[in-house]
Amino acid sequence: MIDLTLEGLLSAAREQTGLDTFHSESWREGYEILLGDIATTNMLNDVGRGYVGKILLDGLKTRLQVDEYHRQHPELAATPVTRPVFVLGAPRTGTTLTSYMFDADPARRSLLKWEAYNVAPPAAPGEARTDPRCLEMLAADHAALEANPSLAAQHVEFANGPTEDVHLMAQDGRSVMLDVFTNLPTYRDWILFCDARPAFEHRKRVYQILQSTNPGKWTLKMPSDSLFVRSLFSVFPDAKVVWTHRDPFTATASIFSLRYNARTNFNVDPDLPFMRDSYLRQLAFHIARPLEMSRERPADFYNLYYDDMMADPIAQMRKIYAWLGDDYSAEAEAGQRAWLAANPQGRFGRHDYSLEKWGLTREQLEPYYSDYLRAHPGVVGAAR
Repeated sequence: MIDLTLEGLLSAAREQTGLDTFHSESWREGYEILLGDIATTNMLNDVGRGYVGKILLDGLKTRLQVDEYHRQHPELAATPVTRPVFVLGAPRTGTTLTSYMFDADPARRSLLKWEAYNVAPPAAPGEARTDPRCLEMLAADHAALEANPSLAAQHVEFANGPTEDVHLMAQDGRSVMLDVFTNLPTYRDWILFCDARPAFEHRKRVYQILQSTNPGKWTLKMPSDSLFVRSLFSVFPDAKVVWTHRDPFTATASIFSLRYNARTNFNVDPDLPFMRDSYLRQLAFHIARPLEMSRERPADFYNLYYDDMMADPIAQMRKIYAWLGDDYSAEAEAGQRAWLAANPQGRFGRHDYSLEKWGLTREQLEPYYSDYLRAHPGVVGAAR
């Protein structure tokens, strides 16, 4: 079992990598708060302690490797990450579909799942999806899906496909992924109001490494970038944002289902009352902060509505490319059509959910979403 103390994690990370020095200590505050909460609440079961411990340990190991690679290749710090596109929105609003559609364009570049904890050294040119580290993880992904196929109906990722930058945020101790698995009352509040700029600076260093051997136009997906959108623009001032929209009442029911199942697997008690108290506030900020920023920088936001995307994804991608000023090439369209044909909706089963199951009603939720619904009234009643 991994030692869930800062000293234990640091010792293991240094021993397993043979590295000792971080570029900065910005990750430390989040780790300390998080580990303090884990010790105080003592809610994780053995499976949860092992899972969270692995994420935290792998995060420190990756951080050490990224920082060492930059020390060995100082020229990377001056390489630009030009005009990245960030796909964000409240969870369960279509960010995954949008991300996969962009990824099907050979001119674009995603953070692949296997790369999130295998940044350095980067894959050889042209081998981003055939690197041995990718193939090893891909085999493990298929084995896990075969062992528990029901999980895929909610959300599934494979090593050779795009993933969320939530993993890179975790490597700086600033990630809502770390707030999903158990009761973390102090970390829960801290993550909503912390300075996220250091995490985005770490992400930029990761992109600089990865694009050095396999370049492309970056498209980066993470719903919780919504919470940190001001920090996003401070590090990537030429960024463009595709903001996904869906009926927030439907999206809330869906995310509660996903997170409850995670907490059931990893906790001695999933504690639904704590979930309601924590996640409703977090979901409200997922909407309020991009709403505020989109009013400040309207030219940098594209509003993508879930029902439009589900009805005709190719038409929507054409519109997004036109907004970006990018060529919607024949290769992009062919790749996206092929991906849609291979991944029809419901391929892995249907994910059923409702507000009532979690003791919630639309009337309870309306105050959380009132400003958003005035700005985007058409999202209510959007397709499931």
